Amino acid sequence: MAPDDAEPAGAMGYPHDPMRTSIQGRSRHGRARLVTPRAALLVGTLIAATPAPRVPPPVPPLVFAARRPASGGAIPGFGPDSRALATGGRLMVLRPGASPRELLRPGRFFDVSHPSVSWDGQRVAFAATVAPDSAWRLWLVRADGESLHAVTHTPSGLEPGGGESRVDDLDPCWLPDDRIVFASTRYPQRAESGGGPVTNLFVTDAGGDGPRRITTERNGAEKPSIDPRDGRVVYARWWHARYLAADVPGGVTLDRAVALPADTIDLWQAVSVLPDGDALRLAGGQPRHREAQEAYAPVVLADGTLVAVAAERPALRSDPGATAIVAFADGFGARRKIAGAFASPGARAVAPAALPDGRIVLSESLGGARAGDPSADRESFRLVVCDPDGSHRVPLPSPSGCLALDATALVARPRPPRAPAALAERPRGRSPRTLAELLGDPHTFRFDCMNVFTQGGPDDALPDAPPLTPGARLRFFAALARPDAEGGDTLVMFREAPLTAYGAVHVEEVPADVPLFEQLVDSLGHPLRAGSGPAHTASFNYARSGSGTRCVGCHAGHSVLAVPRNGTSAAFVNAAPSARVTASDSLPGSHGPRAAADRRVRGPATEIGWVTGGVPGPWLRLEWRMPIEVREVVLYDFIGEATAPAGARLLSCHLDLLLGGRLVKRLDVHGPLSGGVRRVTLEPERVDALVVRDLRCTGGTMAHSPTGLAEIEVFARLSTP
Repeated sequence: MAPDDAEPAGAMGYPHDPMRTSIQGRSRHGRARLVTPRAALLVGTLIAATPAPRVPPPVPPLVFAARRPASGGAIPGFGPDSRALATGGRLMVLRPGASPRELLRPGRFFDVSHPSVSWDGQRVAFAATVAPDSAWRLWLVRADGESLHAVTHTPSGLEPGGGESRVDDLDPCWLPDDRIVFASTRYPQRAESGGGPVTNLFVTDAGGDGPRRITTERNGAEKPSIDPRDGRVVYARWWHARYLAADVPGGVTLDRAVALPADTIDLWQAVSVLPDGDALRLAGGQPRHREAQEAYAPVVLADGTLVAVAAERPALRSDPGATAIVAFADGFGARRKIAGAFASPGARAVAPAALPDGRIVLSESLGGARAGDPSADRESFRLVVCDPDGSHRVPLPSPSGCLALDATALVARPRPPRAPAALAERPRGRSPRTLAELLGDPHTFRFDCMNVFTQGGPDDALPDAPPLTPGARLRFFAALARPDAEGGDTLVMFREAPLTAYGAVHVEEVPADVPLFEQLVDSLGHPLRAGSGPAHTASFNYARSGSGTRCVGCHAGHSVLAVPRNGTSAAFVNAAPSARVTASDSLPGSHGPRAAADRRVRGPATEIGWVTGGVPGPWLRLEWRMPIEVREVVLYDFIGEATAPAGARLLSCHLDLLLGGRLVKRLDVHGPLSGGVRRVTLEPERVDALVVRDLRCTGGTMAHSPTGLAEIEVFARLSTP
C-alpha cells in the first residue's frame, strides 16, 4: 500500500506514455466502442492541452546528522537549553538511489551535529563530542570520510570535561573566503533568562588558528548561515532584556507592574553582520507584529526570501512546543508556513537549508513529543525536500527511530561575494564589570542616527516611529557583567545626548563590543512611545570597535531603512503618523480618520483608510502639537486590494495649510491620481495643521458617494524658532 504522503507517479517524475492511451471508449453498458474521428480529435486536443506533470529534479547528495531523540520534547541542537545536548548520533551521507550510510568510522564520536559543506564540495565541517559529558568542538573531514582532524580545541586554562568552566563550539558555517564562522560559549556570560551560558559568533580558519569573536550579543547568537547575494553572515539572536521602560527616575525597571505598557519581547530573531561583525541589521521578519518576527536558524535564499523556524514557545527554552518552517518573501514580506504547524501537538519541522537548485531540505517530525508525553523518547524526524513555498514535497530515506537533522547538500555550490571585513582588532575578552572600566576602555565607536523620527514607507514591515518631539534626548544604557548576580548583569545609564533641532543624534566614543540599548525621552525625561510600545530598545545591540553606526529610525531594533544621502534630506520625515487626525464623518464600521495616517494602503478600504459616511462637505484634518515645515504631501487613493465603496475614485481636492488657525496656503489638486498616488511639492511652509477638503471623485461629489483616502503622507521637519 502506498504511504499517505505518496504522490501520483507523474508527480514523482514518471513520464506520461502516449502509447498507453487507448482510442477506445466505453458505452454506459461497459462495452467497448470505437471513438469517432471527431471525438478522437477532441480527446487528442484535451491530452495535448493537459500540462505535463512536473518532474522534480534529482536530489543532490546530502550529509546530515542522525541523532537519538531527547526526552521531554527537547530537540537536540535547538534553542538555549538544548544547543549542547548530547544524545548520541552519527554523521550520515545520503546519495541518490542509495540508503543513508555513515561518513565516519563507527564509534569515533558519541554525538555529532550541524555539518557544513565547503563551497567546493570537498570538505565537511561539523560539531562533535567524544563522550556524553564532553564539550563540543569543531572537526573537519573530507567528503569521502578521510583526513579527519580537529579545528577547535579546549581553551587554555579550562578543563576538557563539563563544569562551570566548560565552553562549547557549535554550528560551523563556511565563509566565502574559506574561513569558518561558528557559535561558541567562549565569551563568558550568563543569559538573563534561565542563567545558561551565552553563545556568540567566532571566526577561525580551517586550521583553528585563533578563534576571534565577532559578535557581542547579550543573550545568544547562533545558527549562522551566509546570504548568497552579498556574503553577509545571517544568524539568530536571542532578542530579550529583563529591563523595561518606566516613567520613573532612571527610565527603567525590573517590575512589570511599574513598567509602561508594552509587549513581552522574548524570542529569536534573524539579523546579519559583515564577516568582521560590523554593520548589524535586521535580516527579515515582521517587526510590526512581534510574534511574526521570530526566525530561528535563518537561511536566505537566492531571491532574498528568508526561511527560518518559528515555535510555539519563541524563547525556545526546554520544550519549544510545536514548530514550523516559515518564509518571508524579500525578507520582510508576509509570513507563510512551509512545513510543520502550530495547531497540532504532533507537527514539528526544523533545520531548513537551501539546495543548489532553489529548493529547500528540512527535517519533519513523524510523531508528537511533549513534556510529560510518554511517546517523547520515540519522536523521530525524517528529511523532506520541497519548493520554497512548501509544495512538491519529496520525503527522503531516513534512518528509522532517530532524528535526521541539519541536512545540507554535499556538492560544490556558487561561492557568494566576499563581503568587506575591515575590522581586524580583537574585541575585549570579557564584558566590563564597573562603570569606570566601561568608560575607561579605549575600544569605542561613533553613533550617528540621522533622524530618530524617520518612518517606513506604506505597507512596509516596520512599526511607526515615535511622534515628532522637540527637545527629545537619547539615553544610552550598558549591561555590566555580574556573573554571581541574578540575571547575570547590572544596568548603568552612561550617557544622555540631546537631539539636534531636526531629530538627529551624534555621539563620539560610545563603548564598543558591549551590550547596549537606547531609550528616547522628551525634554522632561518621560519615555516616548513608538508604534510597538515605548521608544526603548527591547533588547541589547552592540557595535564593533573602530566602527560607526549610520542609521535612521531608531524604533525597531536595528532597522533596515535606507539612510538619506545627507542631513538635509534626513531632516524631512513623514509627519502624518505624529498628527492628531479628525474628520467631518466616517462610514460606520470603518476604522475612522486615523486609518488615513497608519502607513497602510493595501487591504479592505474600511480598515486601511478613511471612508466618509456621505455627509455634505467632508474634510480630513491633521493637526500637530508644534509647528513643522512641510515640503511635500502625498495622497493615496484606494488601489490594489483596497476598493472604495461604490467604486469611487478621487479626482480633485484642496489642501489647506494652516498656522495658529490662519490659512497660510491653499493647494489645488486636479485630475485623477496617477496610479492611485499624487505628490504635491512646495517650498517648505511652516504650519501646524493641514486640511483636505472639497474632495471630488468619479461618480459625483463626496456628498453623494462615500469614499475618502487610503493614506496621506506629509513630509516635513521640525520647525526651528
